[in-house]
Amino acid sequence: MQNSAGDTFEYEDLAALYRVEKKSPSLSAVRRDLYPSMAKLLKGLNAEYMKQLSADPDSLVCEGINQRRKKARQISKEIIEQRMQKICSLALRGAMGAQNVIEQLTSEEKDYYNEVLNASKRHASILTHLSGERKYESVHLDEVPEPKKDTAKVAAPASAPTVQPVKETVLTTEDDFPIPLEAEFGDGDFAPEADFAKEDAAFAAEPPKKMQDAATGDRILIRILEDLPEFSGPDRDYRLSREDVVMMPKVMADALVNRGKAVCLHPAA
Repeated sequence: MQNSAGDTFEYEDLAALYRVEKKSPSLSAVRRDLYPSMAKLLKGLNAEYMKQLSADPDSLVCEGINQRRKKARQISKEIIEQRMQKICSLALRGAMGAQNVIEQLTSEEKDYYNEVLNASKRHASILTHLSGERKYESVHLDEVPEPKKDTAKVAAPASAPTVQPVKETVLTTEDDFPIPLEAEFGDGDFAPEADFAKEDAAFAAEPPKKMQDAATGDRILIRILEDLPEFSGPDRDYRLSREDVVMMPKVMADALVNRGKAVCLHPAA
């Protein structure tokens, strides 16, 4: 339903527009001054109600005008909401790339459409904005500007310093050669391998006295006071627990007694 701008807009016109908007999924064509006309209608109904209220507030006519006034306000609100939903859907499709025809919209609705369209486009590219991505446009080769040539004279590179050749010393006489080890220590006297072999043989024949004492020296009887980890002695491995009684070399027994790990049961023989 479409009336020309300037025509009267009555309550019946408002009700007819409401029925059309409610049934149609798309925007219907309306008069260009729809919103000013609805506002003028509501203003006139309010004035009529106030006039009748002053004359006879208890009359049925006053009550009828009041109900008509309330109904007109409710219908106007629903018409605006229905058209807003349709305009939003239209703007969303436009933000996705659709080509919309908005000639049937009023000037107020066109402003609303453009605001929703721009907001939808901004929101559609929110990930690109937040991630910092940039859109690149392809550039034709003939559009790339040529680099400016530097007309300044390029200084000639400095000449490299002359490297003087190193004179090589050649040994020509007997005095120039190093003295051999045999000449320094004497002929036949420098034989470290033989000396080391002699020392090893002497060590094997007669080990140090401390090691002899540990293996064949005095032994004493001790009692173990706590569990001990396994350890090796000169003649055997020891795995001792609390209350064990064992005979062992005096050197090892003294070490355990001094540390509080054992007590002596028999003096040294």
